Amino acid sequence: MLPIVHQVFGSILVVAGLIVLPLPIPFGLIMLTIGFALLAPYIPAVQRLIRTMRTKWPNLDQQLRRWRDRMPPVIKSTIDKTHPHPAE
Repeated sequence: MLPIVHQVFGSILVVAGLIVLPLPIPFGLIMLTIGFALLAPYIPAVQRLIRTMRTKWPNLDQQLRRWRDRMPPVIKSTIDKTHPHPAE
């Protein structure tokens, strides 16, 4: 039941974030970030997108690795799944 709720709520946040993205206040980015965080554990395409972003922006990857141990288990597993270099 919880994965379905995550996927529905995450999808709503991504769509709403895209709609309000052009506004001068960065609510769209916040909504997109939370929406993708909710969708990433369940949708491989979102995992690939996050992996690409982590490869492109090493500072993002560094911050995710730094904060990994303070996150809930579902976010920890997502951070592990989207690591740009899994063999390290």
